[in-house]
Amino acid sequence: MGLIIRALTASAIGLCCEWSVVATALAAEDPVASSCPAPAKPIPEQQRKFHPGHYVSVGRAELPNGIAGVVSKGVTGVQMRYRWAELEPAEGQYQFAAIARDLQAARSAGVQLVVLVEDKSFKDDQPTPEYLQSKYTLRNHNGGYTALRWDPLVSDRLQQLVAKLGAQFDCDPNFEGLAFQETSPSLDEDALDASGYTPEKYRDTLISLLRSASASVPRSRVFWYMNFLPRNQRYIGDIAREVIGTGVVMGGPDILPDNRALSKRVYPYYDEFRGRLKLFNSMQHNSFRHRHGGNDSGSGGYWSMEELFLFARDKLHVDYLFWDYHTERRPPDSHDWSDASEVIARYPVFSH
Repeated sequence: MGLIIRALTASAIGLCCEWSVVATALAAEDPVASSCPAPAKPIPEQQRKFHPGHYVSVGRAELPNGIAGVVSKGVTGVQMRYRWAELEPAEGQYQFAAIARDLQAARSAGVQLVVLVEDKSFKDDQPTPEYLQSKYTLRNHNGGYTALRWDPLVSDRLQQLVAKLGAQFDCDPNFEGLAFQETSPSLDEDALDASGYTPEKYRDTLISLLRSASASVPRSRVFWYMNFLPRNQRYIGDIAREVIGTGVVMGGPDILPDNRALSKRVYPYYDEFRGRLKLFNSMQHNSFRHRHGGNDSGSGGYWSMEELFLFARDKLHVDYLFWDYHTERRPPDSHDWSDASEVIARYPVFSH
Protein backbone atom coordinates (compact mmCIF):
# COMPACT_ATOMS: atom_id res chain seq x y z
CA MET A 1 0.00 0.00 0.00
CA GLY A 2 2.83 2.43 0.89
CA LEU A 3 4.43 1.85 -2.50
CA ILE A 4 1.12 2.55 -4.24
CA ILE A 5 0.60 5.79 -2.30
CA ARG A 6 4.14 6.93 -3.05
CA ALA A 7 3.65 6.11 -6.73
CA LEU A 8 0.38 8.03 -6.85
CA THR A 9 1.98 10.99 -5.07
CA ALA A 10 4.88 11.03 -7.47
CA SER A 11 2.44 10.81 -10.37
CA ALA A 12 0.46 13.77 -9.01
CA ILE A 13 3.63 15.80 -8.60
CA GLY A 14 4.63 14.93 -12.13
CA LEU A 15 1.26 16.00 -13.46
CA CYS A 16 1.51 19.26 -11.52
CA CYS A 17 4.91 20.03 -12.96
CA GLU A 18 3.76 19.00 -16.45
CA TRP A 19 0.75 21.32 -16.10
CA SER A 20 3.07 24.17 -15.10
CA VAL A 21 5.24 23.77 -18.18
CA VAL A 22 2.23 23.51 -20.49
CA ALA A 23 0.47 26.46 -18.86
CA THR A 24 3.55 28.67 -19.07
CA ALA A 25 4.02 27.83 -22.75
CA LEU A 26 0.36 28.55 -23.38
CA ALA A 27 0.60 31.90 -21.59
CA ALA A 28 3.53 32.93 -23.71
CA GLU A 29 1.72 32.03 -26.93
CA ASP A 30 -1.79 33.18 -26.01
CA PRO A 31 -1.80 35.50 -22.98
CA VAL A 32 -5.59 35.60 -22.64
CA ALA A 33 -6.30 31.89 -22.98
CA SER A 34 -7.82 30.43 -19.81
CA SER A 35 -5.64 27.57 -18.64
CA CYS A 36 -6.83 27.50 -15.03
CA PRO A 37 -10.52 26.65 -14.54
CA ALA A 38 -12.28 27.79 -11.40
CA PRO A 39 -12.48 25.16 -8.65
CA ALA A 40 -15.69 23.16 -8.42
CA LYS A 41 -16.30 24.53 -4.92
CA PRO A 42 -14.72 27.31 -2.85
CA ILE A 43 -11.30 26.52 -1.41
CA PRO A 44 -11.01 27.26 2.33
CA GLU A 45 -8.71 30.17 3.12
CA GLN A 46 -6.33 27.96 5.08
CA GLN A 47 -5.83 25.75 2.02
CA ARG A 48 -4.65 28.56 -0.25
CA LYS A 49 -0.97 28.73 -1.13
CA PHE A 50 1.03 29.99 1.82
CA HIS A 51 4.80 30.26 1.48
CA PRO A 52 5.75 32.84 4.12
CA GLY A 53 9.22 34.30 4.46
CA HIS A 54 11.57 36.68 2.69
CA TYR A 55 10.77 37.96 -0.80
CA VAL A 56 12.96 40.14 -3.01
CA SER A 57 11.05 43.04 -4.60
CA VAL A 58 12.72 43.88 -7.88
CA GLY A 59 12.13 45.69 -11.15
CA ARG A 60 13.06 44.35 -14.55
CA ALA A 61 15.87 46.89 -14.97
CA GLU A 62 17.50 45.43 -11.86
CA LEU A 63 17.68 41.91 -13.29
CA PRO A 64 20.72 41.80 -15.59
CA ASN A 65 21.29 38.19 -14.50
CA GLY A 66 17.64 37.22 -14.27
CA ILE A 67 15.65 36.19 -11.20
CA ALA A 68 18.25 33.62 -10.19
CA GLY A 69 20.71 36.50 -9.83
CA VAL A 70 18.81 38.02 -6.89
CA VAL A 71 17.94 34.79 -5.09
CA SER A 72 20.21 33.98 -2.16
CA LYS A 73 20.11 31.90 1.02
CA GLY A 74 16.86 32.32 2.92
CA VAL A 75 14.86 33.86 0.05
CA THR A 76 11.43 32.28 -0.44
CA GLY A 77 10.26 34.29 -3.43
CA VAL A 78 10.39 37.38 -5.58
CA GLN A 79 7.92 40.18 -6.15
CA MET A 80 8.01 41.56 -9.68
CA ARG A 81 6.41 44.86 -10.67
CA TYR A 82 4.28 45.21 -13.83
CA ARG A 83 2.68 48.44 -15.00
CA TRP A 84 -0.99 48.09 -15.82
CA ALA A 85 -0.17 49.65 -19.21
CA GLU A 86 2.16 46.74 -19.98
CA LEU A 87 -0.42 44.11 -19.07
CA GLU A 88 -3.28 45.78 -20.98
CA PRO A 89 -1.68 47.78 -23.82
CA ALA A 90 -5.12 48.48 -25.33
CA GLU A 91 -8.59 48.20 -23.86
CA GLY A 92 -9.51 44.55 -23.51
CA GLN A 93 -6.22 43.36 -25.04
CA TYR A 94 -3.99 41.60 -22.52
CA GLN A 95 -0.33 40.72 -22.68
CA PHE A 96 0.98 38.41 -19.97
CA ALA A 97 4.07 36.98 -21.68
CA ALA A 98 6.40 38.81 -19.26
CA ILE A 99 4.65 37.25 -16.27
CA ALA A 100 4.82 33.81 -17.90
CA ARG A 101 8.58 34.18 -18.44
CA ASP A 102 9.14 35.38 -14.89
CA LEU A 103 7.06 32.54 -13.48
CA GLN A 104 9.16 30.04 -15.41
CA ALA A 105 12.33 31.72 -14.11
CA ALA A 106 11.00 31.65 -10.54
CA ARG A 107 10.22 27.95 -10.90
CA SER A 108 13.70 27.25 -12.19
CA ALA A 109 15.16 29.13 -9.23
CA GLY A 110 12.92 27.22 -6.81
CA VAL A 111 11.06 30.29 -5.50
CA GLN A 112 7.57 31.81 -5.53
CA LEU A 113 6.40 34.78 -7.61
CA VAL A 114 4.17 37.63 -6.46
CA VAL A 115 2.83 39.84 -9.27
CA LEU A 116 2.54 43.51 -8.25
CA VAL A 117 0.16 45.41 -10.54
CA GLU A 118 1.15 49.09 -10.70
CA ASP A 119 -1.58 51.68 -11.16
CA LYS A 120 0.45 54.40 -9.43
CA SER A 121 3.90 55.75 -10.24
CA PHE A 122 6.44 57.88 -8.40
CA LYS A 123 8.15 59.42 -11.40
CA ASP A 124 7.17 60.72 -14.84
CA ASP A 125 5.89 57.35 -16.01
CA GLN A 126 2.27 56.61 -16.89
CA PRO A 127 1.19 53.38 -15.14
CA THR A 128 -2.25 53.05 -16.76
CA PRO A 129 -3.32 52.07 -20.29
CA GLU A 130 -3.75 54.93 -22.74
CA TYR A 131 -7.54 54.72 -22.71
CA LEU A 132 -7.51 55.58 -18.98
CA GLN A 133 -4.88 58.30 -19.00
CA SER A 134 -6.71 61.50 -19.97
CA LYS A 135 -9.71 61.27 -17.61
CA TYR A 136 -8.89 58.63 -15.05
CA THR A 137 -5.21 59.13 -14.16
CA LEU A 138 -3.94 62.26 -12.41
CA ARG A 139 -0.57 63.75 -11.56
CA ASN A 140 0.29 63.09 -7.92
CA HIS A 141 2.51 65.07 -5.58
CA ASN A 142 5.26 62.43 -5.74
CA GLY A 143 6.04 63.39 -9.33
CA GLY A 144 4.17 60.48 -10.85
CA TYR A 145 0.59 59.47 -11.65
CA THR A 146 -2.31 57.88 -9.76
CA ALA A 147 -5.26 55.96 -11.20
CA LEU A 148 -8.63 56.99 -9.79
CA ARG A 149 -9.47 53.63 -8.26
CA TRP A 150 -12.72 54.90 -6.76
CA ASP A 151 -14.12 55.62 -10.22
CA PRO A 152 -16.44 52.75 -11.25
CA LEU A 153 -14.86 52.41 -14.70
CA VAL A 154 -11.32 52.17 -13.32
CA SER A 155 -12.38 49.68 -10.67
CA ASP A 156 -14.23 47.54 -13.20
CA ARG A 157 -11.32 47.49 -15.65
CA LEU A 158 -8.85 46.60 -12.89
CA GLN A 159 -11.07 43.75 -11.74
CA GLN A 160 -11.31 42.45 -15.30
CA LEU A 161 -7.52 42.53 -15.61
CA VAL A 162 -7.16 40.52 -12.41
CA ALA A 163 -9.78 38.02 -13.58
CA LYS A 164 -7.74 37.39 -16.74
CA LEU A 165 -4.56 37.01 -14.67
CA GLY A 166 -6.23 34.53 -12.36
CA ALA A 167 -7.60 32.47 -15.23
CA GLN A 168 -4.06 32.20 -16.57
CA PHE A 169 -1.84 31.70 -13.54
CA ASP A 170 -3.78 30.78 -10.40
CA CYS A 171 -3.22 27.04 -10.84
CA ASP A 172 0.55 27.37 -11.10
CA PRO A 173 2.13 26.23 -7.80
CA ASN A 174 4.87 28.89 -8.04
CA PHE A 175 2.37 31.73 -8.46
CA GLU A 176 1.98 32.92 -4.86
CA GLY A 177 -0.47 35.66 -5.75
CA LEU A 178 -0.88 39.25 -6.82
CA ALA A 179 -0.44 42.57 -5.07
CA PHE A 180 -2.05 46.00 -5.26
CA GLN A 181 -0.20 49.21 -4.49
CA GLU A 182 -0.62 51.40 -1.43
CA THR A 183 -3.99 52.92 -0.58
CA SER A 184 -2.57 56.45 -0.38
CA PRO A 185 -3.41 58.21 -3.68
CA SER A 186 -0.88 61.02 -3.04
CA LEU A 187 -3.32 63.62 -4.42
CA ASP A 188 -4.04 67.04 -2.96
CA GLU A 189 -7.48 68.05 -1.69
CA ASP A 190 -8.52 69.86 -4.87
CA ALA A 191 -7.62 66.86 -7.03
CA LEU A 192 -9.57 64.52 -4.75
CA ASP A 193 -12.65 66.75 -4.93
CA ALA A 194 -12.40 67.18 -8.69
CA SER A 195 -12.19 63.41 -9.21
CA GLY A 196 -15.34 62.68 -7.22
CA TYR A 197 -13.48 61.17 -4.29
CA THR A 198 -15.16 60.41 -0.99
CA PRO A 199 -13.67 58.15 1.69
CA GLU A 200 -16.82 56.05 1.66
CA LYS A 201 -16.60 55.53 -2.09
CA TYR A 202 -12.92 54.58 -1.82
CA ARG A 203 -13.60 52.22 1.12
CA ASP A 204 -16.36 50.40 -0.72
CA THR A 205 -14.31 50.20 -3.93
CA LEU A 206 -11.35 48.67 -2.13
CA ILE A 207 -13.56 46.07 -0.45
CA SER A 208 -15.06 45.18 -3.82
CA LEU A 209 -11.64 45.09 -5.50
CA LEU A 210 -10.07 42.85 -2.85
CA ARG A 211 -13.02 40.46 -2.74
CA SER A 212 -13.17 40.25 -6.52
CA ALA A 213 -9.42 39.65 -6.76
CA SER A 214 -9.62 36.94 -4.13
CA ALA A 215 -12.34 35.21 -6.14
CA SER A 216 -10.22 35.53 -9.30
CA VAL A 217 -7.23 33.78 -7.68
CA PRO A 218 -9.05 31.26 -5.46
CA ARG A 219 -5.94 29.15 -4.83
CA SER A 220 -3.52 32.03 -4.28
CA ARG A 221 -3.07 35.16 -2.17
CA VAL A 222 -3.98 38.81 -2.63
CA PHE A 223 -1.50 41.23 -1.07
CA TRP A 224 -3.11 44.50 -0.02
CA TYR A 225 -0.65 47.36 0.48
CA MET A 226 -2.54 49.57 2.90
CA ASN A 227 -1.27 52.74 4.53
CA PHE A 228 -3.34 55.93 4.40
CA LEU A 229 -6.94 56.50 3.37
CA PRO A 230 -7.62 60.26 2.99
CA ARG A 231 -10.26 61.85 5.21
CA ASN A 232 -11.07 58.73 7.23
CA GLN A 233 -8.17 56.53 8.32
CA ARG A 234 -10.50 54.33 10.37
CA TYR A 235 -11.85 52.87 7.14
CA ILE A 236 -8.62 50.86 6.83
CA GLY A 237 -9.91 48.75 9.71
CA ASP A 238 -13.36 48.49 8.13
CA ILE A 239 -11.83 47.15 4.92
CA ALA A 240 -9.66 44.67 6.79
CA ARG A 241 -12.64 43.28 8.69
CA GLU A 242 -14.54 42.78 5.43
CA VAL A 243 -11.80 40.62 3.87
CA ILE A 244 -11.04 38.28 6.76
CA GLY A 245 -11.08 34.71 5.51
CA THR A 246 -10.78 35.61 1.83
CA GLY A 247 -7.09 34.95 1.27
CA VAL A 248 -6.12 38.62 1.51
CA VAL A 249 -2.75 39.38 3.12
CA MET A 250 -2.69 42.85 4.69
CA GLY A 251 0.43 44.95 4.88
CA GLY A 252 2.13 48.18 4.03
CA PRO A 253 4.88 49.72 1.95
CA ASP A 254 7.24 50.96 4.68
CA ILE A 255 9.11 49.63 7.69
CA LEU A 256 10.07 52.87 9.43
CA PRO A 257 9.71 52.33 13.20
CA ASP A 258 10.37 55.98 14.08
CA ASN A 259 7.99 57.46 11.52
CA ARG A 260 5.28 59.14 13.60
CA ALA A 261 2.48 58.95 11.04
CA LEU A 262 2.98 55.23 10.47
CA SER A 263 3.38 54.50 14.17
CA LYS A 264 0.17 56.32 15.05
CA ARG A 265 -2.09 55.65 12.08
CA VAL A 266 -0.94 52.42 10.40
CA TYR A 267 1.10 50.10 12.61
CA PRO A 268 -1.69 49.60 15.24
CA TYR A 269 -3.66 47.63 12.63
CA TYR A 270 -1.02 44.89 12.77
CA ASP A 271 -1.80 44.20 16.41
CA GLU A 272 -5.53 44.46 15.80
CA PHE A 273 -5.58 41.93 12.96
CA ARG A 274 -2.84 39.58 14.13
CA GLY A 275 -4.22 36.05 13.84
CA ARG A 276 -7.22 37.25 11.83
CA LEU A 277 -5.38 38.08 8.59
CA LYS A 278 -2.04 37.04 7.19
CA LEU A 279 0.33 40.03 7.40
CA PHE A 280 3.26 41.47 5.48
CA ASN A 281 5.36 44.59 5.14
CA SER A 282 8.20 45.80 2.97
CA MET A 283 11.72 47.16 3.34
CA GLN A 284 11.69 49.85 0.70
CA HIS A 285 14.51 52.21 -0.20
CA ASN A 286 13.87 54.57 2.70
CA SER A 287 14.15 51.69 5.20
CA PHE A 288 17.79 51.28 4.21
CA ARG A 289 18.51 54.81 5.46
CA HIS A 290 16.07 55.13 8.36
CA ARG A 291 17.60 56.87 11.36
CA HIS A 292 16.78 56.43 15.01
CA GLY A 293 14.49 59.30 15.89
CA GLY A 294 12.94 59.31 12.44
CA ASN A 295 14.91 62.23 11.02
CA ASP A 296 16.47 61.10 7.75
CA SER A 297 18.76 64.12 7.65
CA GLY A 298 19.64 64.09 11.35
CA SER A 299 22.62 62.78 13.25
CA GLY A 300 20.94 59.72 14.79
CA GLY A 301 22.44 56.39 13.84
CA TYR A 302 20.77 54.25 11.21
CA TRP A 303 18.51 51.42 12.21
CA SER A 304 20.38 48.26 11.28
CA MET A 305 18.86 45.78 8.88
CA GLU A 306 18.61 43.26 11.71
CA GLU A 307 16.83 45.77 13.97
CA LEU A 308 14.34 46.52 11.21
CA PHE A 309 13.73 42.84 10.54
CA LEU A 310 13.14 42.12 14.24
CA PHE A 311 10.73 45.07 14.41
CA ALA A 312 8.79 43.65 11.44
CA ARG A 313 8.79 40.15 12.88
CA ASP A 314 8.09 40.89 16.54
CA LYS A 315 6.12 44.16 16.48
CA LEU A 316 4.27 43.87 13.16
CA HIS A 317 3.96 40.05 13.27
CA VAL A 318 4.58 39.69 9.54
CA ASP A 319 4.31 36.40 7.68
CA TYR A 320 5.84 37.80 4.49
CA LEU A 321 8.59 40.40 4.23
CA PHE A 322 9.37 42.09 0.89
CA TRP A 323 12.88 43.54 0.58
CA ASP A 324 13.75 46.07 -2.12
CA TYR A 325 16.76 45.01 -4.15
CA HIS A 326 18.64 48.14 -3.08
CA THR A 327 22.18 47.87 -4.42
CA GLU A 328 23.51 51.39 -3.73
CA ARG A 329 24.31 53.00 -0.40
CA ARG A 330 22.57 56.38 -0.43
CA PRO A 331 23.97 58.09 1.66
CA PRO A 332 27.28 56.24 1.39
CA ASP A 333 27.25 55.26 5.08
CA SER A 334 23.74 53.74 4.96
CA HIS A 335 22.73 50.17 4.07
CA ASP A 336 22.37 48.21 0.85
CA TRP A 337 21.38 44.76 -0.36
CA SER A 338 24.52 43.11 1.02
CA ASP A 339 23.44 44.09 4.54
CA ALA A 340 19.90 42.84 3.88
CA SER A 341 21.02 39.50 2.46
CA GLU A 342 23.09 38.81 5.58
CA VAL A 343 20.00 39.22 7.75
CA ILE A 344 17.87 37.09 5.41
CA ALA A 345 20.46 34.29 5.59
CA ARG A 346 20.63 34.59 9.38
CA TYR A 347 16.85 34.39 9.82
CA PRO A 348 15.56 32.20 6.97
CA VAL A 349 12.46 31.20 8.96
CA PHE A 350 10.27 33.61 10.91
CA SER A 351 9.54 32.66 14.51
CA HIS A 352 7.03 34.94 16.20
